[in-house]
Amino acid sequence: MSASARASGARPHRLRLLIEVPAVIVLFVMMIHVTANALLRAFASSPIQNTLEITQYIYLPIIALLGFVAAQQRGEHIVADLVTHYFPRQVRRGVLFAGYTVALIVSAGFAWFGLEEALHARDIGQTAGVSTVVSWPVLFLVPVVFAVLTVQFGLAAVRAVRGAEDEDRDATMAGDIDGEVRAGHSSAVPTGTTSDSEKK
Repeated sequence: MSASARASGARPHRLRLLIEVPAVIVLFVMMIHVTANALLRAFASSPIQNTLEITQYIYLPIIALLGFVAAQQRGEHIVADLVTHYFPRQVRRGVLFAGYTVALIVSAGFAWFGLEEALHARDIGQTAGVSTVVSWPVLFLVPVVFAVLTVQFGLAAVRAVRGAEDEDRDATMAGDIDGEVRAGHSSAVPTGTTSDSEKK
């Protein structure tokens, strides 16, 4: 692997860490908070105030929104390739490009709408339900996340036009075939046989 390839591989890895580390931290904080609330409620009859509101309006939105970006970065969104794999390569690239473009436009719309809603929530000092927990700062994560998704879908559309999706698919298929061949080869070796070194 060349130095440039290593560098290009390191950048997405650092981006994933930037996305996933905060999500993992928030997840662990939420687990500790909810567990402590349950224990205090059960054994001390003194639950932590506003635990439900904090979980519903702060912890879960952060985890879910960062999860969208992380899943797109890792290429782990659910894909149902039922028809397009029958298309010629050029047609498949066009369909992928169109799909990513639609997703880009929708994400950009959500980013714009989310920004307007976040600004409005800040102006009115929105809280979590009827509690006094301030929840409007979390809403600013919505336009940020969907703006990042817009960029990710744009890059994916460019990759689709250039045929990178086909290359990834071919590499995956080649790896699967190689794995099947190796599995078949290992299963073809009769059990109970000994090598020449073992005989000696």
